[in-house]
Amino acid sequence: MKRIFLLTFSFFLILWGLAGHAMSRSEEIQHIDTEIAQLQDVKRGYEARALRHENLAEYLQFDQQAYLETRRHWQLAEENRNKAALVQRKIDLLEARKAKLEKNAFK
Repeated sequence: MKRIFLLTFSFFLILWGLAGHAMSRSEEIQHIDTEIAQLQDVKRGYEARALRHENLAEYLQFDQQAYLETRRHWQLAEENRNKAALVQRKIDLLEARKAKLEKNAFK
């Protein structure tokens, strides 16, 4: 009788642990989705700033008096594009991690 109880109880604990592990995977996937959405907003902000500085530089490039200001806007546009690219790399890493979790969840 004791042996049956111990086997049943240990089987229950194993199932409970596996269910908890599956729950934590889904929670982690949801957390990754949230983080990706936030990073995409940040990326769009950098891209918008880059476009704004690029437009200002194009507007000012024909003004001989504004050479330094034009150059500065080109530099700021480039910096913002580089920041957007860095954020995109982070997004790609998170999406790869999410895909790996989803793949392992169905095994």
